[in-house]
Amino acid sequence: MISDIAFGGTFDPVHNGHLAIARQAREATGAESVWFVPAALAPLRDAPQASPRDRFELLEAACAGPEGLGMAVLDIAIRRGGLSYTADVMNALRAEHPDRDLRVLLGADVARTIGAWHRAADLLRRESFVIVNRSGVPQLDAAEAQRLGYSPARTMLLSVQSPEVSATEIRGRCARGESLEGLVPEAVATLIARKGMYRQNRDDA
Repeated sequence: MISDIAFGGTFDPVHNGHLAIARQAREATGAESVWFVPAALAPLRDAPQASPRDRFELLEAACAGPEGLGMAVLDIAIRRGGLSYTADVMNALRAEHPDRDLRVLLGADVARTIGAWHRAADLLRRESFVIVNRSGVPQLDAAEAQRLGYSPARTMLLSVQSPEVSATEIRGRCARGESLEGLVPEAVATLIARKGMYRQNRDDA
């Protein structure tokens, strides 16, 4: 039985799409929990607008509410600082939690970029993966996953339904002073408003 699924990313900010993916992956796999692991800096993406600590606090708020049942947030990548390479973060997670049976959760779009990752061969050889095909993204099937290097014996493919919401859309709404209702948990929207987050581009929006 899978004990935990590690879900990495920038989460700038976390939104209902992330939570839907995590919830359905947990239910489909029977995992005990999903661990959100926010990156300090993501190697293949632009630098996040929010600080690591603010993104961590938003995730904590999301996981504390009813939408976050069976989910937790770990600051291991933030504590390490610098570029958050998945291979290094998973090594650190296993060192801190040697008794847990961990899997790496990836969206199909991210899974397709594995060849560009730091120490990709090590990851593909060592880790087990849960790859989710979500709404609005071309489906990744078993044959394509194998061509990309994922082991059929250590890779689970899931189809999930997730709301069509993006962090880019949310940041834009914040910059324009628009409501986030239905896009993020209420506690996340409240925290974003209290901190005045993502408003730096208001004049450019």
